[in-house]
Order: sequence, then structure tokens, then C-alpha cells
Amino acid sequence: MTDDSIVAVLAAIRGLGRRDVVAVALDGFSGSGKSTLASELAGALDSCVLEGDDFYCEMDEVERWALSAPEGVDRYFDWQRLRDEALVPLRTGHPAVYSPYDWVAGGGLSSQVVSVGPAPVIVVDGVYSSRPELSHLIDLAVFVQTTEQSRDERITSRNHGNDRWHSRWAAAEAYYFVDVRPPGTFDLVVRGE
Repeated sequence: MTDDSIVAVLAAIRGLGRRDVVAVALDGFSGSGKSTLASELAGALDSCVLEGDDFYCEMDEVERWALSAPEGVDRYFDWQRLRDEALVPLRTGHPAVYSPYDWVAGGGLSSQVVSVGPAPVIVVDGVYSSRPELSHLIDLAVFVQTTEQSRDERITSRNHGNDRWHSRWAAAEAYYFVDVRPPGTFDLVVRGE
């Protein structure tokens, strides 16, 4: 993560003026550096971090594979649960309490409950975190931009064990960042490398 990116986000947050709570969405393609930036911001601010991966949607694999790219954008993540169980409580000074998606078990919600915040700055880390349906809860939408080569290297190094799924995921991301939330619609664009 470049120091310039962190400085730019911190300046943009300060530029919002005095507010009780500020919500920052770090959005961008998979492997762009969103989580690294979220971690850096958490170290620099009195903040809490919501991980978008906690709100992945449970659905049958046959159903998931049948989704078009636009349908994937709407259904891969449960943005309603992110809104209702995390953003709304945190914006009103209450903790967010929710069960995250269980990545270890490979499906369903975990029996382990997560409690987050509250804090003066909420950082939402994840693809689709600045989707239009959440715009009334997000004060600063940041697009984290990285070269395709760097993203591919990061994704490969994660070794998710489901390489064939990546083409479907990438198609949905491409649709989202072209037709739903192009980089030019964000409040700020920063480098993730």
C-alpha cells in the first residue's frame, strides 16, 4: 500500500467536516489492496472495520453457477444484512452483532458471533461495499485501483482451492465496475500497490 493512498483517504475523511460517525467504503476488484488499506486506516484512526466477506450469501452451488454477471452482483453478497446488522447499528452508535459467513465450513453462517464497534469511523472493506443501495449510509466511497497483473498474483497466492469459480466472480466484478459503479463515480480513487 502506498503512503500516498493512506494520506489521500485520511485527507478526504478530514474534508468531510466534523461528524459523529463517518462511514468509508473501500471498494475495488479482488486483490486490489482493499484489506491492506483497511488495516492501515484502522491503525491510523479510531475506527472499526467491517469485512465484506463476512456477508457472503449462502446459496446452492447449482443456483450460484446459473447466475448471470448482473445477478451475481445482486446476490453474491447479502448487502441487506450488511446494512441492517452492521451499518445501521454502527451509524447510530450501537455495536454491530452478526454471524459471519462460515468460510471454513464452506457454507452457512458461523455459530461464532462477531461484535464490532461502535467507533467514529466505520471502514467497510470489500467488493460491492459502495453499491448504490448503501449510498445513504456511506460518506466516502473509495475505489482501490491496482494493475490486473498485481491482482492476479495476489489472487493466485491466496490459494482458495476454487480456481474455476474465479471466471464467474471476475465477470460479476467487471459488470459492477462498468455498469453499476464505474471508478469515475467514486469520491476518491487510490492506488492499492
